Amino acid sequence: MAETLQKNKQRPVYRNIAMTDLAHYRLPLPGIASIAHRISGVALFVFMIFLLPMLQMSLKSDTGFDAFRSVIWANPIAKIVLLGLLLALVYHLFAGIRHMIQDGNKWLDLDTSKKTAAVVFALSAVVTAVIAWRLW
Repeated sequence: MAETLQKNKQRPVYRNIAMTDLAHYRLPLPGIASIAHRISGVALFVFMIFLLPMLQMSLKSDTGFDAFRSVIWANPIAKIVLLGLLLALVYHLFAGIRHMIQDGNKWLDLDTSKKTAAVVFALSAVVTAVIAWRLW
């Protein structure tokens, strides 16, 4: 009798995902948005080591600003890195606002969470493209 009851009960299966399973595991869009938010925060923190001295150099004097601008304009890799950091900053801002609203017990159902994650991705791409267009 107990064996039949055990077979009929559908219990959720919780798995511990190893690093080797990540290639085969498909996260929903809100999960990807959450992980991307963490990655963008780490990237901004790590690159702060390079951004703060550049900011200080550009604010110190006119010659420092001209030197900073000449390095950025002459090096396309520097432009790409700064554009990536701009994308990380804009995405981290929008995703942070989304997470704060969710922390206030809003948008907690899966359908709304998927929609807001897609909006955050789209909005951050559009805002980054507009800022990049205006800068370059």
